[in-house]
Amino acid sequence: MLYRGCSRDVKTWRWRFLSMLRIAFFALLVSLLLQPVLLLTLERVVPRTLPVLVDATGSMGITDGGGDTRIARVSDSFTVESGQAVLASLDRDLEVPLHSFGAGGLEKFAGDWDKLDPGSDATALGDTLRQALERYRGAALAGVVLVTDGGQNAGHPLAEVGETLKRAGVPVFAVGVGDESARDVAIESVEVSEVLLAEDAAPVTVRLRSLGMMGAGGRVVFSLAGVQVAEETVEFTEDGALEVRSLFTPKRPGEYPLVVRFEAEGVQEALTQNNAARATLRVVDRRLRVLLADQAPRWEYKYLEAMLLRERRVELSCVLFEADREIAQAPGSPYLEQFPFRAEDLFGFDLVILGDVDPRFLTGAHQTLLSDYVSKAGGALVLVAGKRFFPSRYQGTELARLLPVELAGTSISAASEVASRPVNLELTEDGRSSVMLRLGDDAETSEALWSRLPPIYWTARVKRAKPAAEVFLARPGLSGESGTTPVMALHRYGAGEVLFIGTDNFWRWRRNVGDLYHVTLWGQIVQRMAGARLLAESPRVSLRSDRRRYRRGDRVRVFARLFARDWEPRLEGTVTGTVVSGEDPDRRQEVNLRAVPGQPGIYRAEFSAGPPGDYRLALGGEEIASLDFTVRADQRELARAAMNSTLLQDLAGQTGGAF
Repeated sequence: MLYRGCSRDVKTWRWRFLSMLRIAFFALLVSLLLQPVLLLTLERVVPRTLPVLVDATGSMGITDGGGDTRIARVSDSFTVESGQAVLASLDRDLEVPLHSFGAGGLEKFAGDWDKLDPGSDATALGDTLRQALERYRGAALAGVVLVTDGGQNAGHPLAEVGETLKRAGVPVFAVGVGDESARDVAIESVEVSEVLLAEDAAPVTVRLRSLGMMGAGGRVVFSLAGVQVAEETVEFTEDGALEVRSLFTPKRPGEYPLVVRFEAEGVQEALTQNNAARATLRVVDRRLRVLLADQAPRWEYKYLEAMLLRERRVELSCVLFEADREIAQAPGSPYLEQFPFRAEDLFGFDLVILGDVDPRFLTGAHQTLLSDYVSKAGGALVLVAGKRFFPSRYQGTELARLLPVELAGTSISAASEVASRPVNLELTEDGRSSVMLRLGDDAETSEALWSRLPPIYWTARVKRAKPAAEVFLARPGLSGESGTTPVMALHRYGAGEVLFIGTDNFWRWRRNVGDLYHVTLWGQIVQRMAGARLLAESPRVSLRSDRRRYRRGDRVRVFARLFARDWEPRLEGTVTGTVVSGEDPDRRQEVNLRAVPGQPGIYRAEFSAGPPGDYRLALGGEEIASLDFTVRADQRELARAAMNSTLLQDLAGQTGGAF
């Protein structure tokens, strides 16, 4: 190690140098074996970021109390000296980028407040906050300042996004804009039949939603083609939804715009753009062709026949299979000698009401014809159950396939089994919302009237409703049964509709009141079921769309069912139609309806909805047909005038911020 055995001739300084080299080598070796680590700590101050998100959606264009718009008030707050001082103080410790949000999502801007245009038709606060998190991923966020009126109406649920912000440790500091006690009434919907009969009273239901209007009132005005046809007075006792019903009588055939308008009295609303709604109506001057068929004149048949014979708007034909054929020979008799067995005889009816008919009289050929009447010709079929034959004797038949319910193996039809057992039918959710079953002026009154109707004493046994069916009335489970049994159900079958009525006891509701409820119910059933055929200029052409009302940019899906004069399906590969704007007849769009493979006579087209307005799709040729639809301006931003302070408080509290 120290070279002690070295020659004395080696000079002392050299010997010491060599010894030091050897010691250094061994020291280095030992240090390597100890695996030394060099640890350096670098410190850097990263500035925190506080993005400010300013709402530039449509509701920010609302003026509160007749003053400036909300967006103008925000602009003033940021541009005045005090606002500039606040931003300057924040800039000393934080990065404070400014963003606006609207239809185009989150957009950065350099304080050009005059250029902010509140034109977006939806407010998606949840989506906006998610975009902010994504844009500043990796940055040290001190929080997010959200300047808005809280009019969330689209996108991800705000509570869900709030949880994400909470987990990320990003508080939201919400700055509310607008008056939270603003008065406003909005027309949410107008319910009226699209096709009306001339000189026939037409019911219309308007759904209002009020805010801050307790103790105030106004009037709802109905105008047809610019002429006032009805008016109803409204008083608000609480905030929320309110239904207003009225009647008007169209005088002449044609197409007319129905405009419904709310006018406040004695108060000023924060928003008036949501006080009107519009619908396009077609008024026709022809009677509904109805075929009523039954095995024998039971009570339900007698009362229904009498009602339909009195109806000015109905042209009634009757078939009684057990009746003497001579009744069809009498002058002016509504009776037919036999049930129609040719398409040209049956397909001209708008509605067929079929009762408790023996299947020996309603052969397989008749049932196939009825199936074609509904599925191909777009007819409406109402089937009224009975104790003798229908539905107990129709298991596995063509008629059973038409039904909106699945039949049971046996029937509960024996009169001795149920004649003394009262049954109170229950309105389902679909039944409560259906105008067809409305007995009173509004949904609440109607439901109360239904609960007070006398019991019935028989219903047909069925298993369940089919998957796509709407159930309007149900029977509570009998002893030992669970759940309910559908008694009145409706579904679409091909181009038409089928309504099943699983009792022949509606006539019992005449007790003590006569025609009042029985006639009202059957009148609405006939109008609802037969009305669809009034839309068609020809029974051989059926046009329908997936909806009647669209927003701009929505996909309009149109289906056509076309037959030749011999009722055979048309076989062209393509049929051309034209979409014409009601506001500008020169604005036209050609639409090609293409044949659906494997479905003769069925055609389909899809196109984009244009600017707001009324439109008509027309098919030419030997059989002319048209379909009306409306493209509406998106009104979501006008649905609520008041600032939603509750939503903003909840968001701030959830994320640890402030409001």
